[in-house]
Amino acid sequence: MINFIEPYDPGWKAEFNRLKNVLESELKSFDIDIQHIGSTSIPGLSAKPILDIDIILYNKSLLFDISSRLEKIGYVDKGEQGIAGRFAFRQINDFSPTTLHKQKWQSHHLYVCYSDSLALKNHLLFRDALLQDKKLADKYAELKLSLIKEKGMTREEYTKQKTEFIIKVLKDSGVHLNELNEITHSNE
Repeated sequence: MINFIEPYDPGWKAEFNRLKNVLESELKSFDIDIQHIGSTSIPGLSAKPILDIDIILYNKSLLFDISSRLEKIGYVDKGEQGIAGRFAFRQINDFSPTTLHKQKWQSHHLYVCYSDSLALKNHLLFRDALLQDKKLADKYAELKLSLIKEKGMTREEYTKQKTEFIIKVLKDSGVHLNELNEITHSNE
């Protein structure tokens, strides 16, 4: 059995808020919004202890300028990685984003998403469905815990096997079939 998820930690929300403050300060001249997404954003849900953060970009022409700012404070631009409209940024070390106080940060995945991207729609709809329906969040938690108990489970396989559940939730949230197919394909 491999265990890479942990019980919910209320400190995840606090760490997100600290990161959000630093990112908002660095990107204050841009029209953006910053959202905590993924399992660490759902109170009570077990998760990999890696925060997922979306920076919502309303003006696509500013992507280069935002990317440059993020690189200056310790992120590496990894590009779209096969998911249109979602640009991944990774910390160069535990001190990214770099601040005057040289603070160590929790591991996190940072994405800049176009406001009209399917990736953003997927992230927000799934998060909001889990936040609004405790029984649904509990079913997701059961699935995650059962997957990590399977012999030979890897992180990659774990992600793939959660896709069916995520697609059903998105379908129930009104996502169109062609968009669901695109999401499924990007998770293969």
